[in-house]
Order: sequence, then C-alpha cells, then structure tokens
Amino acid sequence: MKNSTFRTIIGKTPVLFSAPHAHAHRRPQLSGAYKYGEPFTDVIVEQLCEMSNGFGIMQISETDYDYNYHTEKDNPYKKRVKEFVKSEKIKYFLDIHGLKDGCLYDIAIYYPTKFTKSMRLARSLKEGIDKGVLKGINIMIFRHPNNYQESLGEFVASELRVPSVQIEIARYIRESENLRNALIENISKCVQKEII
Repeated sequence: MKNSTFRTIIGKTPVLFSAPHAHAHRRPQLSGAYKYGEPFTDVIVEQLCEMSNGFGIMQISETDYDYNYHTEKDNPYKKRVKEFVKSEKIKYFLDIHGLKDGCLYDIAIYYPTKFTKSMRLARSLKEGIDKGVLKGINIMIFRHPNNYQESLGEFVASELRVPSVQIEIARYIRESENLRNALIENISKCVQKEII
C-alpha cells in the first residue's frame, strides 16, 4: 500500500514500531487546529528497526487527520499496520510518542485495558529501559483510558490480538542524542529478549 504521508520499513524480527505523530496532524474538533508533531519519534523508530531488525511505520508529512485517532475505515495507516501484523506474524507492537511537556515523569508506557500480555510487555519494557545511562529515570505505567477512542495500541490488541504498548518519551530524552541512543538500545535489547 503506497501512501505519501507515511513510510514503512521492512525487517525480519516480528516486532512493529510506529511513530504516527512525527509531524503535525489534526483531530476532528471544532477549532480545526493542528497538533504539533512529536520530534525525533521517527528517528527513534528508524533506529529501533535498524538495531532490532524490526518492522516500522512512521508519519513523514503533515496530515489533516490523526493516524492514532481515526478508525480503520478512514485510516490508511491503521490499514497498513493491520497488513503488517497479519502478513509478517508480528508478535509485539510498540507505538512511539512524545510526552507532553510539564509531566512529572520521564516516560509513560500505556497498555490497553483487559490485555494482560500487553501489561506484561509494559512491565518488561519498564524494567528494560531503566538501565545504564537511564537508570533511575521516572517511568510510569498506565492503562489506556476507556474514552471510546481507538488508539493504535488498542486497535492492535483488541482487533488483532497482539500485545501492544504506547511509549511516550519526554522531550529532553528525545532531543539528547546520548539519552535517545541509550533508550533505543535498551528498548531493542528488551524486545529481542522478549521475542527469543
């Protein structure tokens, strides 16, 4: 499936990394305002794919809708995620996002409600990230709120029955090459450990 607003990376390891908000995007709201992109989330996905030989999908240009919000029917990004999961027998889905400024923690890991395999993946990632240069950062685990919005992680878990998490990363980590690389290495090692 060709699309000019996102690109994909083909790998061999059955894990799919996603960066759906790397550029500006718009949710359906009265103001019609665009939300800012989340810088470096695409870089993180590219490097995770390279380090783990995983699959990837990421936004590459501004969109007038939100890949993470709109349903599969009107969402080519979700359709491509579904194709990847089915054709490549994906075992884990990790959706990479930027954390809002002003949070009192450094990384938030969200898992879909009622999916214990996703909860276990979130716990494993928390433990795996909290190493080396990143030892001691504040990592929080949350359930996705039941607000009738179908995030990509919820879509993958509920529709495709694949463990999934949404990882939100503080700006200071994303913007620091040293911290960003440490995060990528820690996530990659964790994912490889889970798959092997």
